[in-house]
Amino acid sequence: MIYLSDDYFTKYIDSFSYLISRASYEGYSLPYIEKVISYSSFINELERSNITTIAFTSMEKLYYELFPKYENKLFDYDPYNIYAWVSYIYFHLFLEFQITFELIFIILPIEDMLNLYKVYHEMDYKKMYEVFKSRVPYSYLDNIMKKKGISSNELSIISHIPFSTINALRYNKRNIAKVEVSSLFKLAKALNIKTESLLTSLELEIEE
Repeated sequence: MIYLSDDYFTKYIDSFSYLISRASYEGYSLPYIEKVISYSSFINELERSNITTIAFTSMEKLYYELFPKYENKLFDYDPYNIYAWVSYIYFHLFLEFQITFELIFIILPIEDMLNLYKVYHEMDYKKMYEVFKSRVPYSYLDNIMKKKGISSNELSIISHIPFSTINALRYNKRNIAKVEVSSLFKLAKALNIKTESLLTSLELEIEE
């Protein structure tokens, strides 16, 4: 098993960039690309600091495993394209905030990142930390609920979690890390997300 380290940083940036750029080139929608990548086995490994698959698997093989219904279009990968910047930022957000890619995509979708490229691509990548934080005014749970278009009352009914508990978690009045595991499972199932995507608290200050 190979663990997450700087030694393979370029390798997984390139692989991630290749997946997004080729899938987009072949006509897959950006939300679909986000979903497929978020639930892929190699991303699940990466989120557990294991990069064995991504370290030893070619970009093309990773792509064919995730997007098997590909078209045989001529694709010339450019490691310096806009998707390379997007991937670079995503990995730094992942390393800095230690949250799932599913949650990163919810807060900062690929489409938004592409729109931010023109303004931010020549700046220090840490500027994007502040952009990311500015999109989480209350909590990750609040962002997820807004993305899913579900209210506290609706989530309470579906998950069988008290309305007061959901609002306390949603507006950072209660630490979600102290919630019973069974309740987290219920919330994750109701929201159709990974349980891990609920388990991180946003640090208010970025350490230099």
